Amino acid sequence: MLLTVGFASAHARPAMYKCGVEVLEIKVDFTPRKAQLHLNDKQHTLQRIKSARDAHYVNRRAGLTLIAKKGDMTLLEGGREHHCKLQITP
Repeated sequence: MLLTVGFASAHARPAMYKCGVEVLEIKVDFTPRKAQLHLNDKQHTLQRIKSARDAHYVNRRAGLTLIAKKGDMTLLEGGREHHCKLQITP
């Protein structure tokens, strides 16, 4: 089990997104089956669900849905919807 956890974390691809006019910055570490979302000084693990067109992750307990497609991401947080763009760092 420990080897599996190390393997999954070694393949995480971190990304930084900037959302909306309120300049909300969100960091997401993507793996093939999960996304680790860093939002408002809290970390949430979202499970990937099957989707034909985009990367779709959910955490129903926390009320979070993340939909990523190319450089765009939509985060549904409770009743709020954040539209985000991938930030490219030099």
